[in-house]
Amino acid sequence: MRDVLTTASFPTARQYDAWREAVCATHEAWDMPSQRVAAFHGTVRSRSVGATELIVCESDPCSGRRGAAELSASAREMTGLLFILEGSEQLSHPEGDTFLRAGQFTSWESTRPLAFCVPGRLRKLTWMLPSELVSPILRPYERYLHHTFDARGGCGALLLNQLQAMVELPGELGPLGEQAAVHSGLELLAAAIAGELGNPSREAERLVARAEDYIARRLEDPALCVELVASALGVTRRRLERAFAAAGHSVSRKIWSDRLERCRRDMLLEPESSLSEIAFRWGFSDAAHFSRAFRAAFGAAPSRYRAERLDASDESLRCRVAARCQT
Repeated sequence: MRDVLTTASFPTARQYDAWREAVCATHEAWDMPSQRVAAFHGTVRSRSVGATELIVCESDPCSGRRGAAELSASAREMTGLLFILEGSEQLSHPEGDTFLRAGQFTSWESTRPLAFCVPGRLRKLTWMLPSELVSPILRPYERYLHHTFDARGGCGALLLNQLQAMVELPGELGPLGEQAAVHSGLELLAAAIAGELGNPSREAERLVARAEDYIARRLEDPALCVELVASALGVTRRRLERAFAAAGHSVSRKIWSDRLERCRRDMLLEPESSLSEIAFRWGFSDAAHFSRAFRAAFGAAPSRYRAERLDASDESLRCRVAARCQT
């Protein structure tokens, strides 16, 4: 069975609500706050494979959480394997935060509190499985729940390729085919996790992932710096910087760019908030310094950037209304 939903098929005023309903229908129940946006662009494609569900989502920025009410609404225990195809996503859980970027995957469970934040345009694939199917594989690595794994090579890439192929496969697999597909996917998952955790060459990548998780949790702290991150992770500054350099970027640049991206996001999602309030919220202690940094990153002063984006959004809405009035 294959289902497709696109928010473009809904009136502009209903697009975000339709997206929230689609997410809850395919990914368990979520509390997703309302957004003050003129339009919301998102698509969901899903396919049932045996007792599991494959979902490919593309969406604009959004966020949500699973609290007590949402956890109690789950009919059965499910595990989600989340693969980022394009963009990034942050998961917040009692153990901390997990920051995922393209080419990485992680796992989450429907029985545990969780929140997500999508800061920009995102495309992802989620494999929803009954927990009894996947728990024998994940149980030995339970302390790595929410850990980031690599889907760019090895068994992680094989697993992702298989899941994407199943989503796109025409026709039906039949009961035996679905059973074989789920079994082979679980075997690849076990090999991907065991192989990565036992591979010393991935140590630098795991250190970068841990650092990015810590940075995401502490972005609001103006004192956040390379030394603080290294100290919190129990490594030297040199070792941390070498790990980031191997990945093609730096710790300080990561802190800088993440703070600016959070500011850019909140400027558009919270037009009633002042620019200084948003800048201070995300660790900038000087408004003039924030303005210069924002201009360097996005090519315009914060006030002009916000005004142009919000005006463009309002104009898009006015054009749609005018078009409907003429038909």
